Amino acid sequence: MKKIILSLCLIIGINLSADLLSEGMAQYQNHNYRDALVLWEKSCYEGNMNACYNAAHIYATGRGVRHNEKKAAALYGASCESGDMSACSNLGAIYENGVGKVQQNFYKSSRLYAKACNGGDVTGCYNLGVAYYRGRGVNRDYRIASELYQESCNKGNVEGCYYLGKMYRKGKGIREDKSRAKRLFAKACNMGSSSACSKYRRLRDEGVQ
Repeated sequence: MKKIILSLCLIIGINLSADLLSEGMAQYQNHNYRDALVLWEKSCYEGNMNACYNAAHIYATGRGVRHNEKKAAALYGASCESGDMSACSNLGAIYENGVGKVQQNFYKSSRLYAKACNGGDVTGCYNLGVAYYRGRGVNRDYRIASELYQESCNKGNVEGCYYLGKMYRKGKGIREDKSRAKRLFAKACNMGSSSACSKYRRLRDEGVQ
């Protein structure tokens, strides 16, 4: 099954005007997650969209607090509207998974992934590829899925490389090409995917060049 990716990178304050953001990061790094959340929510309400993103991360992951996908969705939504494409992709994942009090909505998730991808977010491109592969919120289209996997793979997304390799290995919606699959598995293996390493060795043992 294809995995939907939720980006878990936090945004760090880089100037003195982001005091609450920076203080929140210090608390987070000391594992004082509730204190970090208080600081980030205060900064968010004052208009700092980076703080909104980080607060959403706390609610989405349940670090030190109870999971609250509804609050996470609202905060990611604010950050997305301000132009943070990673937030758009994360919000899409929340709608696709349909967890907590957020109702599953593939139409919304696919549109958010498309917005994120068009804005340059690699995770958004990969997740949009998954949407086309599964036919969730869009018409199933393996060719478009493979193109999005390729784009995300080219930009360093290990899952994009791995699943594109699987498509070429099986000829799933595209022409079978085990040599290309082997190269993709090798790339994903070098990026840390144990599953890709296993599939690379299998093709190698089969004599695939």
